This record gives sequence, structure tokens and C-alpha cells, in this order.
Amino acid sequence: MIRPRTSRVAAGLMLSLAVLAGSAGCSAATENSPAPAASASPRPLSDEEAQRLSTMRFLNYSAGVREVSLSVDDGGTTYDIAGYVDFTAALGYATVSAGNETSLLAWSSSVISSHEATGDGLPPVPPPGLDGGGLAWTTSDLVPADSRLHAALAVLLEAGHDRPDNPLLLRQTDARWLRADTIDGTAVDVVAGPTSDEAYDPSVSGPADGSGALVRYWVDADARLLRIEARLGGGSEWTQIELGDEAEVEFADAFLSSGGDG
Repeated sequence: MIRPRTSRVAAGLMLSLAVLAGSAGCSAATENSPAPAASASPRPLSDEEAQRLSTMRFLNYSAGVREVSLSVDDGGTTYDIAGYVDFTAALGYATVSAGNETSLLAWSSSVISSHEATGDGLPPVPPPGLDGGGLAWTTSDLVPADSRLHAALAVLLEAGHDRPDNPLLLRQTDARWLRADTIDGTAVDVVAGPTSDEAYDPSVSGPADGSGALVRYWVDADARLLRIEARLGGGSEWTQIELGDEAEVEFADAFLSSGGDG
């Protein structure tokens, strides 16, 4: 069964990047985010911005399943991933392409399973036997510290939480508003996530301009998260993760019944 999630305040917004930033054996990132739409001066979050940032993960959790896509370089191989994350169940299901090879991919916070593609596109539910069980699935531990691919998948799962974060405490951290931008015509705020759940202290904390952040969030006026950018494996470049529409796709039961939740 899915393990219950712990309730934390701003710490949850760090998306476990303290571990991901130090990933062993990972190549430098090749992904680049778009240039800013306009220059702006980073600043602390306003009350309204902190409220929206504190709500965004809960909105994902409430939405259930959303479309996701990303490309990540891991050990010199580029993996293109397109599929879904069930934020309520904390499970992902997607196709992953690397060169001429395409596989099915399913993952939780503890395991990752792959299966050779069974045809064009993504089947509506995973084939049976997600735990390997003598079939074609290959299952191993999800280890973000060892793989940029694993780290990116872990980041995605952490983008949902079963309750809002505390906006007051979040506003006291080093989270910073960076600029206004747009995604496909939708206005968003680009926010540097906190590097700690502690109140910002200029005498001991990192830079005050958000440049030390390992994650950036693109959030619209309704607190809907449209994009995540993360620095993985200690690299300086940003891996871009797109979050699309809510989807009427159900795959959690197939995952759980096969023992694939870890």
C-alpha cells in the first residue's frame, strides 16, 4: 500500500533536492529553460504569492491525475518522458524514449518498473505483473541520488501533497519571486523555491536573490503549477518538467494490485 505522507511546512517544497543536487555518477545537465520574458529584480514573496505557492501542491493532490512531460540527460543518454502522474496515489506512468527504443515506465517513491512498449502510445492501464513476476517488467529501487532520471521522477511525485503548506512560514524562508512570464499565453509567476524550511537569515543563509535555489516553480493566478525547473546532480543547468491538463486516466489500481508500490 502507499505509505502515508508526512506533513511538513516549507520543507516539502524543496522536493528532496538536497539529495538530488549531490547525485553520484551523474552527468552535467544539457537542458536549458527559456530566456526570461523580461528582466526583474528577485524579491521576497508577497502574502498573496506565498498563499498561492503554499497551495499549489495540494491542488495537484486534489486534481488527481495530470499529464506530464520532460526530457532529462542521464549518463549521456537523453530520456524523453510523456505520460501521467497520479498525485493522490503518488504514482507515475509514462512512455520513455531513448534513441530508437521506447518503453513503458511506472514508478512510485520507492520503485521504478519498465516494460518494452506494447504498441503505439501509452496503454490506458499498465500491463499486468508490475512487480516483475516472471513477465517482461523489470523492477528496481528508485534511487534519486544515483540517477538524474530517477531524481526527475522523484521531483514529479513530490509536486503533490495532501494538505497545503504554511504560507506564513513559507514567506519567511529564502523563497523568492523571480519574474512574471507566460506559458502558452497563460500568465505565471516564476518563483525560486526555498532551500530550507528555516527563516531566512542574511548572516548565515545563502544568497537573497534566489540564485541558490535548486527548484523553480511556474505558477498561474489560480495557484496551478504549470512547470517545474530543477537543477539535478549538482549541475548548473535546469531540467524542465511540464505539467499539463487533468486527465481521466486510471492506473493506480493496476499498479497497487501488482505490488508495484514498494
